[in-house]
Amino acid sequence: MQRARRLALLAVLALVGTFALTGCRSQPGAAIYLGSTTYSQKYVDGLADQLQKASNLARGDVRQSIAQWLVMRDLGKRMVADNHWPAPQVDEQSVTTQIQDGLRAGGQGDTKGTSVESFRPLIQVFAQYQAYRGVVQQHITLERASEADYADLYQRAKAAGQVPPGMDVATYAQSLGAQNEQAFQATLGLRKLYVEAIKKADLLVNPKYGLTELVLLSDQQNHPMVVAPIKAGQSAVVPAPAETTQSQSPSNG
Repeated sequence: MQRARRLALLAVLALVGTFALTGCRSQPGAAIYLGSTTYSQKYVDGLADQLQKASNLARGDVRQSIAQWLVMRDLGKRMVADNHWPAPQVDEQSVTTQIQDGLRAGGQGDTKGTSVESFRPLIQVFAQYQAYRGVVQQHITLERASEADYADLYQRAKAAGQVPPGMDVATYAQSLGAQNEQAFQATLGLRKLYVEAIKKADLLVNPKYGLTELVLLSDQQNHPMVVAPIKAGQSAVVPAPAETTQSQSPSNG
């Protein structure tokens, strides 16, 4: 499978404080809390196993990606409900095709004879993530970039090796061009919606999954360019519990 195809599942990403937990929000083996829903490490890691087999990506990358997809999907569902937006049509077929391509190319590990149906949980999560992100994107308004926004984009681009030596922030901003500038402003509008949703959500993520920000725009090498931060006071990070073999699925309460 060509590299561009192999990374297709991650291409749409092209976009902390700690406090003590009490009561039902300190369950051993928890990966993510979002409102009344709990995702267990067993559930998230199971999806990560599927993604790793189908995409040949690193373990840390797939864990973080699965956590992001779940969080952004659920935030999207909340925005749809809160704003009375029409629910999206979920297209599982295109994701199924990507999984099939990965398996035909060998995937990672022993996938010989593996049926695409065994990846149905991953297909459903990713297709839903795409669908709800698409709905949110339909309701963005362009946000004029501030000096801080340009500076952050400049630093990220520089770290990714995309800024010529000696170019300063102002020159870099002017070099974006009209099309890139509009895309940047649109992504800032998308960021505003997710930041507001994060503020409303009772979101906690186990640090094992490395999700301290939601990537809303990335370059062709998957370097994050625009992110929605998960900040202290807006969400918190679950203290890492000891590994457990407890079986736990997404649950309410």
